[in-house]
Amino acid sequence: MDSVLKGFLESKKNLVVNTKIPATKKQDTKVVKPEKGMMDAPVEHDEYRRFASQVIKDLPSKKDLIEKIELFIEAEEKKL
Repeated sequence: MDSVLKGFLESKKNLVVNTKIPATKKQDTKVVKPEKGMMDAPVEHDEYRRFASQVIKDLPSKKDLIEKIELFIEAEEKKL
């Protein structure tokens, strides 16, 4: 048998033992809770309800609200 191969087969135990280096610091594994409003409600599939909840949550100015309503109306008219 080749001396390199023989040395490799004899050192296989050392290869496994040497890779198991203990951690110096214990790592914390925390479950991150979603913040309020992130994932607490299911996703709404109705476009009107989604639009209404977005307007209530964002509280846009009157000008922005009118623009959003016009865009919503145009999108709904395209469906017809």
